[in-house]
Amino acid sequence: MNKQPNILWIFSDEHRPDVAGFAGNDTVRTQNLDQLAEQSIRFTNASCTSPVCTSSRMSLLCGKDIHNCAAWNNHWAIFPEHTTWPEHFANHGYSTCLVGKMHFGGKDQLNGFQHRPYGDFRHGLGHQPDPLSKYPGYDNPQSGGITELPESLLQDNIVTRESLAFLLEHHDKTPETPWFLCASYSRPHSPLTSPGRYFRRYQDKTPSAEVGIEHVDKLENFAKKLVYDLSEEETVRGQQGYYACVDFFDDCVGDLMTNLENAGVLENTIIIYTSDHGEMLGQFGCWGKTLYYRPSIGVPLLISGPGISQGEVLNHPISLIDIFPTMCSMAGLPIPEGLDGKDYSQVLKEPDTAKCPREYTFSSYYRYGIRLKYGATSDITPESAWRCVNNEKWKYVDVENGTELLFDLENDPLELTNIGDKPEHQQLKQKMKNWLYQDFSWEKVHQQIADDRERLPQYLSGHFPGTPNQYMLKDGRVFDAEKSLYDARWLHIQPGLTGGIIPQQFG
Repeated sequence: MNKQPNILWIFSDEHRPDVAGFAGNDTVRTQNLDQLAEQSIRFTNASCTSPVCTSSRMSLLCGKDIHNCAAWNNHWAIFPEHTTWPEHFANHGYSTCLVGKMHFGGKDQLNGFQHRPYGDFRHGLGHQPDPLSKYPGYDNPQSGGITELPESLLQDNIVTRESLAFLLEHHDKTPETPWFLCASYSRPHSPLTSPGRYFRRYQDKTPSAEVGIEHVDKLENFAKKLVYDLSEEETVRGQQGYYACVDFFDDCVGDLMTNLENAGVLENTIIIYTSDHGEMLGQFGCWGKTLYYRPSIGVPLLISGPGISQGEVLNHPISLIDIFPTMCSMAGLPIPEGLDGKDYSQVLKEPDTAKCPREYTFSSYYRYGIRLKYGATSDITPESAWRCVNNEKWKYVDVENGTELLFDLENDPLELTNIGDKPEHQQLKQKMKNWLYQDFSWEKVHQQIADDRERLPQYLSGHFPGTPNQYMLKDGRVFDAEKSLYDARWLHIQPGLTGGIIPQQFG
């Protein structure tokens, strides 16, 4: 019997699928990810279950759709009845480790990972406010610029160093034990800052959004809430900052991969690269995520390793929740019962002949599902949630108490024109609507959120939030990694700085 493969999961935050050289973008510099793509199967139609950090991550780790694992919005906790991907692998002999951001709510900051030397243990989102004067908040698209933080203290560099430290130690001490490590980076999520050489590289070079704010009239009411009123200079700096963050992150990945390869650690290793969701980047004048458009729900997905074809590009619909059962099969482990994810292992092994396990994927977002309620709408407010289903050709969206949308993805890849009211598409729309409402209803969602809010307090930590990231010592003690940067905790937040506020509540 062959030795079980190791698993290296490289995870970024808010990386839209088309800002990468391997996706055909000839502006951004992603030489390390491009090299990985050459050795991988690349899925061009991968999507998250919800385009917001905690929801996507919880769902991915549980292998379940949002409404089946209480991943309603940011800061929710994983309830103990859900077996996570790292927990399942740890139960079957793997050494599991998480380094970096994961945006868990609640007292359990491991959720199946056995080791976590560095990360956002104190519910601080993990993102380092930059410039320092804006702590504890930070700007979103307006943040584009050169970092004020010492480069050695940037979270992405620390994720690389701590991931290397864990794996090199493991390889030296217990080389026969298979490992599963998640190196979880914060970029290219805002603040859109990077060392100066990266930011200057994209001066006057970043492409403008293919569909700009001049098309804002095509948006329905939910989407209009993500439109930013920016000057042309702010827009350009935001796009420049985003490209620079992708570039900087790529170099961190290159540092990680080069050192692991030189040490021989990556033998018999499956490597996964993906992100939790995308970024609108000015499309329709919108920034951030939480929308049903491809730049928001779409993610890059590369998978390489023993037994996996190289250099293949597939347009199969695939969801992030499919990674859990797929890796179980690739590692020879049983797939837990009750997962919503599908097993794509045969597709990885025989991409030319294997049947795609999915006909379509789901995504959804519940604005009223946010746990901490700051700036949140009531769950009875119209047009505050949506759910969509898509395949290679079509996307159907239902905005709760709002608009129905149907997009022809083949002939309208930018999703400019809603054809949902066309008579010739009513049969197709109804078919996709039936997919969307299979084992789902808005009424059940509202009741489930109410029930989950009732049971949540027992799983909260009772700790005050800390600075963005912490270290964990081997004896379990946790201390702030950035106290020297963010020494004061309770600071006034400047008007308008809503992005990334560290919750002023117990965790």
